[in-house]
Amino acid sequence: MAITKDFNRQDLTVATVDIKLADLTSGVASNVAMDLPPNSVVDSGTLVVTEAFNSTLSDVIDVGDATTGNRYLAGGNIQATGLVALVPTGFIGTGEGLVVKWTSGGGTPTTGKLRLVVKYYILGRSEETLG
Repeated sequence: MAITKDFNRQDLTVATVDIKLADLTSGVASNVAMDLPPNSVVDSGTLVVTEAFNSTLSDVIDVGDATTGNRYLAGGNIQATGLVALVPTGFIGTGEGLVVKWTSGGGTPTTGKLRLVVKYYILGRSEETLG
């Protein structure tokens, strides 16, 4: 049996949100940090740590949704500036938002800023055709 070609094409959509220490409470999943449309699939993503978090021992963050709080990242280290990659899972979203949960390693942290960048596509969407 031959493969049926799909001539529909779409670009990845990029969504970003800036998050700072004051927006977070240790051990508590945030309110929805980013909405994704129904039938969206996360292709890739990154946490861009622009100001290191400075708890005494550690600072880690989870990225997920209300059902699975660490669907895309579990325990990402945010104590240094740089990039922390999300892990795409192939999960097809139903319109739920992404949440983040920061866990402090103690002390009284005073700094921390990051940008959540998510690239996704939507099943069944066509922006152009080829072929």
